[in-house]
Amino acid sequence: MINSFDDFYYFYLVVKHGGFSAASEAENISKSKLSRRIIDLENKFNVSLIQRTTRHFKVTELGQEFYEECCKVIAQVECAENVLLKQKSEPQGVVKISCPPLMMHFQIRKILNQFLKAYPKVEISLELTSRRVDILHDDIDLAIRTNFEPNEDSSLIVRDVIKTDHCLVAAPELLQGHIILDASELQNYPSISLGNQKQNYLWHLCNTRTGETMEIPYQPRVKSNDLAGVYYAVADGLGIADLPFLTVEADIRKGRLIHILPEWKSNIGTLQLVYGSRKGQRLVVEKLIETLVETLRRLPESHKGYLAT
Repeated sequence: MINSFDDFYYFYLVVKHGGFSAASEAENISKSKLSRRIIDLENKFNVSLIQRTTRHFKVTELGQEFYEECCKVIAQVECAENVLLKQKSEPQGVVKISCPPLMMHFQIRKILNQFLKAYPKVEISLELTSRRVDILHDDIDLAIRTNFEPNEDSSLIVRDVIKTDHCLVAAPELLQGHIILDASELQNYPSISLGNQKQNYLWHLCNTRTGETMEIPYQPRVKSNDLAGVYYAVADGLGIADLPFLTVEADIRKGRLIHILPEWKSNIGTLQLVYGSRKGQRLVVEKLIETLVETLRRLPESHKGYLAT
């Protein structure tokens, strides 16, 4: 059926212009080509659509009915083309985004809000989750996430944007005024972990001054598959946890959380954008990705807790 569309279009043009010669002149298509394609169409379906002699051009009753249906099809094609033309001039439409709740609050929200203000015809559908979504199965245009390990092989595009420093923190009520001076003391306190499917839990520490590294095993008292769960458990005094510095910076400054071993980073995460093939990608998604990358990569200049990739 798809292969017949051109023939439908040629028939539509001939009837619209009232003859082969008129259609040929108006559309700059040879008269012989128009005639040949319509004969092929009639032969394919064994029907008569146009009665033609050297002096007369008449559309049959079936031809007229077919022409009216072709008009509807051409109109729909023109509407579809207009959608593409509008997309090229101004981003618009719905973008489905997946993002962890805390990342949305601390890193993405302002960028997304500015994007929506700049492009009033854009709509956003958010799935706030720390779950590793299936882009294709879940019908997600763009997943924003933090990863701590090398990218896995994937048919998707996984784009590293910026790195984030992590640190160990605890509530004052947990430490009771004690200052932890050595990493060996960490095992004296309960701990909280992001992720509840691991077999071995390790804090990867790196000295910010010397570059020295060490791994501290721990057995979490509380496990959460969502960073927000870790954050609130720490704030409630249930244990020590590894959290992004930018997430807890204000709490540390105001004394609501204690930065443990401040000369050590506890992890480095990579903020990633994950999406399907660029081929056929809508302008609105392309523009949003471009905005996120450009804005996020400028953050290390003014915000502690970010590192350039």
